[in-house]
Amino acid sequence: MHIVCVGAVYIDTILNVPKYPIEDQKLRATGHARRRGGNCANTLEVLSQLINPQDNDATRKGNLHLLAVLPNEKSAATNFIRDSICKVTIESCIFRPEHNEAASSYILQNTQNHSRTIISHNPLPEMTVSEFTEKAAQVAQREDGGETWYHFEGRVPETTLQCVEYLRSAPEQRGVKISVECEKPEREGMSEVAKLADVVFYSRLWADANGYDDPRKFLESRIPDALPGAILCCTWGEGGAVAVQKKHDGKHQWAKVTAWKPDTGSFEVVDTIGAGDTFISGMLFALNHHRTDWTLERTLSFANELAGRKVLQDGFAGLGAKMMPI
Repeated sequence: MHIVCVGAVYIDTILNVPKYPIEDQKLRATGHARRRGGNCANTLEVLSQLINPQDNDATRKGNLHLLAVLPNEKSAATNFIRDSICKVTIESCIFRPEHNEAASSYILQNTQNHSRTIISHNPLPEMTVSEFTEKAAQVAQREDGGETWYHFEGRVPETTLQCVEYLRSAPEQRGVKISVECEKPEREGMSEVAKLADVVFYSRLWADANGYDDPRKFLESRIPDALPGAILCCTWGEGGAVAVQKKHDGKHQWAKVTAWKPDTGSFEVVDTIGAGDTFISGMLFALNHHRTDWTLERTLSFANELAGRKVLQDGFAGLGAKMMPI
């Protein structure tokens, strides 16, 4: 199975601050980091660890592909991104030769209450439908004949919908699996995309914006519009996560897990940035590599633990090894 993640890539500047600053205040940061961000790139980084957790060959490319808009292929920013996900194929990306800077985010991580404030800037023109279909056609023409799974961050709902409609209708794309992320409620058009997906990842923000304070009740409201056999997930932070698979006979399969905590009892939340992306990587891994031998509950539990382990550390390094044996 080839997994193609479609979204944006950012270069993040992260400042740890003791409290959220007020306007016109000078505040000293307690920590600073610069790293590659972006939902899909984060997901791919963790996926590469899960697929080959003991593979230290940084030159080996697997079946993971990034489809994003990047600046000039030879720019310092693109090289920085390439090096950060060295086991992911980025040749499937769309490069803008007239740009040298990537999209960027400036993140204030409040150590007082673990909130994060993100200010982003993206100078790169968004991907067009024709650019996507051209890249997807190239993926379909590869020689190994393997299956393909497309995961969409869903940045521009109108474009994402047309891309998904192409995958569902084009003869050369027959049999592809599609997952989508419905994270930001202001992207209302993603509701139409979700109707065509095999797996949908809903955030608590999305459920709240639709008037629900319970993840199961929210997912129950989504089932009628879902494809037969589709899996719907809703993460709930400290409340854990809920998932359901739609069944033809109406006897839908449910799974629920509480938020994962280490056995030691005491722990400290270190870095919540990318926790949702890590959860998605766990689900994609399990659904691709354990589709026949894991139940939905075990799949959800695996992804939930992976995300729980992520928030206890800075970044994503070593998460795959911590989940061994898989």
